[in-house]
Amino acid sequence: MEHDRLHAVNRCIRDAAQQAAAPGGLSAVLIERFLRTGEETWEGAGSGRFSLAQFKEDEAYTRATKTALRNLLDLLANLLPAEARAMPPVPAEAIRRRIDSMVTGLVPGDWREVALREITARTFVLNLAGARAAIEAELSTCFMGDAWRILWALFGDHGLKPDDIKVGCDGLAGDYAHVRWSAYQAKDPYSDVVVHEAAHMLHYLKPSHYGLHVRRGHERFVDTEFHHRELFAYACEAYSRVDLHGERKLRVAFAEKMLDAALSFPRSQIEEVAELVLSAARARNGWRVIREATVIHRIRRRPKAMSSER
Repeated sequence: MEHDRLHAVNRCIRDAAQQAAAPGGLSAVLIERFLRTGEETWEGAGSGRFSLAQFKEDEAYTRATKTALRNLLDLLANLLPAEARAMPPVPAEAIRRRIDSMVTGLVPGDWREVALREITARTFVLNLAGARAAIEAELSTCFMGDAWRILWALFGDHGLKPDDIKVGCDGLAGDYAHVRWSAYQAKDPYSDVVVHEAAHMLHYLKPSHYGLHVRRGHERFVDTEFHHRELFAYACEAYSRVDLHGERKLRVAFAEKMLDAALSFPRSQIEEVAELVLSAARARNGWRVIREATVIHRIRRRPKAMSSER
């Protein structure tokens, strides 16, 4: 980062920490350390065994640090170009269109509308407006680390992140899904990070939390094997692009080029992902192929026969 821009960003970090610390007489140094590292280093933070004094101190620093994150968002936003500040959030309908094929293909019919509604509402694309809403959503859960990652993912895309702050992900999923603006605009014809993070939410969210009837042996919208979770998400994002090509012949032709033409998939997994996507493209129901390759396969036990007494 150029010197003048780095100086401006560092000033914003210091000012945000000092503004949040002053009303409670707290240490601006500890709050600034969080803004730079995402680490909570004050008394009581990260421990399951607090004294009452530590508990109160942790509460005070947590409140002040949330304020500091909001302050820093506003201060750094002033350094953005006018067009970036004015950009509206990505509309919910645009997100829903991207994930509709996947949800329709993978989720049982009586769960689909709830899955679409919840994943759409919980997905944020991180331009300024989207990041502001995403940070508020994450701060409501009391886990500040994800809010910190969102802030620096946003400003990293605009060259406003100090080099020693590392935020390497294109997306993030947990209670909410977040997609970097740079990833949303990526030109890879096989990539859709919105679908990737939504796929993760399918195996995080539980239908029972929304009052849905849950079938025996099913816990999540899609019960993906833990060690297949990234294969599942990568295959879903790529196949969602393949599926746009309609008839089988066109799907297969597009999928056959993935190994050479996909730009943003990890090289350690591209062969496995491309093979699964091509198998899905060749099938009548490609989503079923992806599901069968990645979900938990539970053994169905036959009921024991009652022995007859003689």
